[in-house]
Amino acid sequence: MNITITGNLGSGKSSIAKIIKEKGYEIISTGNIFRQLAMEKGLSVEEFNQQVNEATKRGDRSVDQMIDDTTTRIGKERDMILFDSRLAWNFVPDSFKVFVITDIDEASRRVFNDSVRANSESYDSQETCKKALINRQELESVRFKDIYQIDYYHMSNYNLVIESTSAAPAELAEEILKRLEEYQAGSFEKLMEINPSSVYICPDSQAEGELVVNEVNGTWFVKSGVKRLEEAFANDEKFVAVTVDAGYEPQLMDESAYQSFAQKNGFSYMKYPTAALFDEKSFMKFK
Repeated sequence: MNITITGNLGSGKSSIAKIIKEKGYEIISTGNIFRQLAMEKGLSVEEFNQQVNEATKRGDRSVDQMIDDTTTRIGKERDMILFDSRLAWNFVPDSFKVFVITDIDEASRRVFNDSVRANSESYDSQETCKKALINRQELESVRFKDIYQIDYYHMSNYNLVIESTSAAPAELAEEILKRLEEYQAGSFEKLMEINPSSVYICPDSQAEGELVVNEVNGTWFVKSGVKRLEEAFANDEKFVAVTVDAGYEPQLMDESAYQSFAQKNGFSYMKYPTAALFDEKSFMKFK
């Protein structure tokens, strides 16, 4: 079976793909094709993205069409291919569709420090990089809706949504392959797994029940299942399966409450959520 892997910018998709390649998969990366085209034109990826958007508005879809046709043909003709691609899940419907999510601050740190991207994505600071990533996500979201009438950031499109913020590429690759086997065996149709250390408690979080969460701009808050979350910490689990309740409205707690919860469970948060989080734009959708 083919795997199509996509996700947030800076989520580590390419690193994961390289590890899965060792299991006998061939990698086809449309991101590398897009980046190479940008470099050939002497443009940054963001500038080229903007140029492609403008060309699309004029009816010129040559860049997208070239990538789409190649992806569709390979997906039909070959097996054991891993597509590292924004939209391969749409063009290879009989694949195991994976979306990798990561915190935007961690994503911008990775991209800013990635020397591989330096020729086409150069930033003077991590904050500048963060703003550029958010802008690129907006541009891509608009373009994909205009051209394909699809919502790239709707998580229902994917079989496995998995978080990479606090997990190494090898751990992610292992988890993806394990879930692929379960998917092929009919154990699940759709599954979402996030890193326990990315989840924050709320004043009304319930201890019992399955682990139900909601996200605010990529930050996760517990509605129910605090005991299951604590169990994940006790067992040193890198990923925990969750159900998303998009209607749940989380409330912030004092930083001391988050510190106390982290200390109790033997871990450290990467950062603490603030009220400013609720003013930012969210891309992911769940209903």
